[in-house]
Amino acid sequence: MEINLTRRLFLTQAGATLGALYLGALTPELLAQAHAHAKSMPPAATGAMRFFTPEQAAEFDAFSAQIIPTDETPGAREANLVHCVDYLLSNFDTDRQADMKKALSALNEQAAKTVPGAKSFATLNSAQQIEAMKAMEHTPAFGIMRQYTVVAFFGDPELGGNSDEVGWKLLGFDSRFLWQPPFGYYDAHAGQEEKA
Repeated sequence: MEINLTRRLFLTQAGATLGALYLGALTPELLAQAHAHAKSMPPAATGAMRFFTPEQAAEFDAFSAQIIPTDETPGAREANLVHCVDYLLSNFDTDRQADMKKALSALNEQAAKTVPGAKSFATLNSAQQIEAMKAMEHTPAFGIMRQYTVVAFFGDPELGGNSDEVGWKLLGFDSRFLWQPPFGYYDAHAGQEEKA
């Protein structure tokens, strides 16, 4: 239980810091463009996987659920991270597909080292998964999987992750001010249409 609380505290603090930096660096025009692009894409949160095999989806699901566990607040599973990451890798980050496949392979190799005879990371119990993750936490494989976990948990829900804005709620981030008056991106142009 202590590990989950420590991890949750770390994620909250890291997410708040990264979120503030990320959102502070964006102009209203970029935010509007990103949101419009996300809305124009086909739904990411449902349907068959486009990149992950069922086995890979299970591996990533188990990994992300250890990074952002479900406790008194929703975690990776409730935020629909697997579908979001699958969508990102099949539509936007196609150049990183090979890296993710290698990362998932490394995760299973570490699972077999941690628990001899283990066939996959997803079949390990929680304590064994954490032990395997600790053994590889300073590797590029761990880094790419953690990066996608955090991006999908705190990213735009239109991309399929951060379902019901669970990541934003954890940070206390209210997104309506990005898209709605009096602080939305279109306030800068309010009244211009009337004059035209």
